[in-house]
Amino acid sequence: MQLTSRFKIKNISNIIDFLDKIHVGRLATIDRNGYPQVIPMNFVHLTTSNLDNKHTDIRNGIKKFQEWTNNDYIDNIKSNPEVTDRTHGQKYSHIIYMHSHHKGEKIDNLLRNTKVGFEVDKEICFLPSYYYHPTDASFADTLYTSIVIKGKASIVYDNKEKAIAMNKMMRKYQSEGGYTELTQESKSIIYLTVIKINVETIEGKYKIGQEWTSSFKKGIANKIIEREGINKAREILKDMKINILENGELELPISISM
Repeated sequence: MQLTSRFKIKNISNIIDFLDKIHVGRLATIDRNGYPQVIPMNFVHLTTSNLDNKHTDIRNGIKKFQEWTNNDYIDNIKSNPEVTDRTHGQKYSHIIYMHSHHKGEKIDNLLRNTKVGFEVDKEICFLPSYYYHPTDASFADTLYTSIVIKGKASIVYDNKEKAIAMNKMMRKYQSEGGYTELTQESKSIIYLTVIKINVETIEGKYKIGQEWTSSFKKGIANKIIEREGINKAREILKDMKINILENGELELPISISM
């Protein structure tokens, strides 16, 4: 993505938080005719920052991948501001895991060509044209957040690594518990196909009205409340960093930066 600076997500922690919350991403592989195939997938995103010391299998996998690419991956991490935490100056290595059917076009595609794309987004709110102009439809707009990833995909054959990744996925999707953690001896792990993306670039874009003046933002917020209803509007405005106070007044941030 070629992003205007004011729309970039510059703090990697915000990208990580977003990937942890969103449940569906889209995996893009290249088919035998050179066309992209895009498939929605459940996924879990891991970084070296959220792996504890027990997870040496995944850490070793990252290290092997870095050595395999002759440290091009590390150089890219250092040169790409979107993978640096601007708050703490910390560098991250990123991995995406997904589970899949054993056979299928996406498996054939990534075995043929390991280069893949992965995209995750959230539509925050559609803004009708009449918010801006009484008759001109071209003013219609959408507020959203989007993360675009590029990397190299592979099939995970190590059952211990598969178990670690799938347990992380269970914690994401079933955080209330109610299950026994998987192990490398679990039949469901042994026979499970897991796809792994070693991330090379990761970029985020957000459009939540950060370029608007406070008065204009407040006017749009009131229109959202009127059109969507107070309950739905609370969630929309929360994503816009706007709070609805108990007295109904709107509390706007001084500035928005992600």
